[in-house]
Amino acid sequence: MIQRVQSIFLLIATIIPIVLIFIPFGYVDTELARYVYNSISLKEMCPDGVSVIRLYYLAFCLVLTAAMSGFALFRYKNRVKQMQTVSFTMIIFLITLLLVLWICPDIVFKKFFSARMEDYQFTFNTVPLLTMIVIEAVCLFFANRFIKKDEELVRSADRLR
Repeated sequence: MIQRVQSIFLLIATIIPIVLIFIPFGYVDTELARYVYNSISLKEMCPDGVSVIRLYYLAFCLVLTAAMSGFALFRYKNRVKQMQTVSFTMIIFLITLLLVLWICPDIVFKKFFSARMEDYQFTFNTVPLLTMIVIEAVCLFFANRFIKKDEELVRSADRLR
């Protein structure tokens, strides 16, 4: 049945990565310009902003997380496979989180700005980013927990027959 509690959590876990694709994660300030960092690119913050670095792998990971959550939402007939799908989605989301918070700012931006001989100041847009990350992780955790409870309930009912 799709009207279970975990379906709400999986629906929220499907929507949040899609929203994360479009919000800025942070800003990079240099002496020459200010850049906006989101999951698609690092681009100059002006009306016709030019992309200086394309970060499509972040957007791909977020789309994959959303797709896997949506796929798990409709696997309600096989709860064991649904739990496996949600667990795999948690792993993908952890990889995405590592890319967004550590790998891009530390490795990619340092390499790009040191090649241009510029000093830069990186600031995260922390409140919406961390709020959505926590909500996504909590939704996936509780979805997995409620799926497990359903599976245990069905197995206990099978034992009584």
